Amino acid sequence: MPDSGLRELPRLIWLWAIPLPIVVQLATHYFDTGDRYYSRWIESESGIIENATAILLLPAAYFALVVGVRYFHRYGIECCLWFLGLAAVCFGFAGEEISWGQHWLGWESPEYFIEHNRQGETNFHNVNIHFGRVVKTILTIAIIVGGLIMPLQRRNRSVSYSRGPTFWDIIIPTIVCVPAAVFVFGVRLVERFKTWFDLEMAMLAVNLKESQELYIAIFLVLYAWWAYRQSSASDA
Repeated sequence: MPDSGLRELPRLIWLWAIPLPIVVQLATHYFDTGDRYYSRWIESESGIIENATAILLLPAAYFALVVGVRYFHRYGIECCLWFLGLAAVCFGFAGEEISWGQHWLGWESPEYFIEHNRQGETNFHNVNIHFGRVVKTILTIAIIVGGLIMPLQRRNRSVSYSRGPTFWDIIIPTIVCVPAAVFVFGVRLVERFKTWFDLEMAMLAVNLKESQELYIAIFLVLYAWWAYRQSSASDA
């Protein structure tokens, strides 16, 4: 049976819990007709979506860092650099989401960011709008290919751990990351369609750009957690 030696994540988390964030967001927006809660508690810079994105990325960075160190001794430099790079991406992503602590601690932005940042915040992705878009597009494509297409292909073949796994066997996740990848792609697609065709749908009149960032964070923490469990299993 393919991947029979791998330790998977709980199905309740990687499958059934994945739709909850977007369902909660849409339902709150739909039923909060007077906007008493939604703008402040869900979609604002200090709201649930923004903070949840950053909070999820912190354990993802930790998991990836630990896996990178473990795999350096076990499989060599390539796997080590992959997961250390993932840790850096997660940490940088988290820092940018909360403006490196400014959203939580409330300090004044340095003069450079006041002058050059579109929102006057201590982050770089609002200094150049194209930079943030390019990074998000690259992450989305990587998740679709490496978290959706390749895991589905992986299900149809066996991984021989008796001969030692290849680099791709180690870094390509199993199906546990597929639902999150589907939502990353789906939310991105809906958000793009809204922009391209200027759609005005009451149920979708929400900031799906922030929602997509949350689903990218969900994917990354699931992927890093999955890798962490595999590295722990190998130590046993």
